[in-house]
Amino acid sequence: MFYLCSIGSNLDPHTHVSRVLAELLAQVGLLQLSSVIRTKPVGMHSSHDFLNCLLVVESPLDAARLKQHFVALEVAHGRDRSDPLCKVHDRPLDIDILASSTDGDFATAEVDSYLAELLAELYGHGEVHDPKVALQVAIPGPSGKLKPGKGLLTRQVGLGPLVLGKPSEGGQSAPAIHLDAGPRHITVPHQ
Repeated sequence: MFYLCSIGSNLDPHTHVSRVLAELLAQVGLLQLSSVIRTKPVGMHSSHDFLNCLLVVESPLDAARLKQHFVALEVAHGRDRSDPLCKVHDRPLDIDILASSTDGDFATAEVDSYLAELLAELYGHGEVHDPKVALQVAIPGPSGKLKPGKGLLTRQVGLGPLVLGKPSEGGQSAPAIHLDAGPRHITVPHQ
């Protein structure tokens, strides 16, 4: 199943959005990514602007299990999901599933107004007028793992739509996210 997802952050957003994109890239192997834009908070009062982007990922997980995985990533980045008002507080990371499809075509999906230009741009039907933000995303090594330190490759993202990662050999799609039996653990099967 393909999922259209949004990422948002307004606490140290450059760090959290860059890191979660790198983590997802290491886990999924292929991401279709929109531009990254700076937006004012919507539905909350805050002096901290958000960084927002859209991405399309493929996963064999159903939406509920994938959302559980995204919540685990949010918590790992410092979001307090136990707070009943977490939806209206500043946050280091918010990942939402906006739509799902078997073919990965979300050109006509309905999204919040502040994401509409990103969706149009992602499918070549428009351009983004909000300020775009360039980010550096760590690219996983051949093992699929992020290895901090010397020789870490990065890729600039955010200034336009692009596909991150490499498709698997033989033209097959990239490995998908699989959760193993342990909490917050992920395996990416080699094909």
